[in-house]
Amino acid sequence: MISIHRHSEKRRRIPLTPLIDVIFILVMFFLLSSTFGVWRPLDIALGRAGQGGQPDQQTTKPAVAPVLIQVRSDAETGSVRITVNGIGLTIDALATQLDKLAERGAREAVLAPARGTKFQQVVHVLDEARLSRIKRISLKLD
Repeated sequence: MISIHRHSEKRRRIPLTPLIDVIFILVMFFLLSSTFGVWRPLDIALGRAGQGGQPDQQTTKPAVAPVLIQVRSDAETGSVRITVNGIGLTIDALATQLDKLAERGAREAVLAPARGTKFQQVVHVLDEARLSRIKRISLKLD
């Protein structure tokens, strides 16, 4: 007769605690590495070539001259320096100053970043300027 040997010990269960720990660590990794920022479009009007970045004079005639926003990167500190119509401002005071100019009738602004200004700083200034009551913000590139 054929005899089959059975193991006398019981089958061992797989411990679930290390598996749960690994899954928890993976979930935490994916939660912390993902971004939850709000993406919103940023409308930018670029000037036409040959016109110096100015809008078409026949179709758009502003009652008040456009506001000039200049952005410069400070090489020593890495911060951004902003001037609005020649007045030096901080990034926090930009929207307030543009609101004051909008009350006086300004409807357009032209943002002119200096060479070497980081793109992220320009986008940050554009984003702050959008918080003001200026209707249109154009970007003038050299």
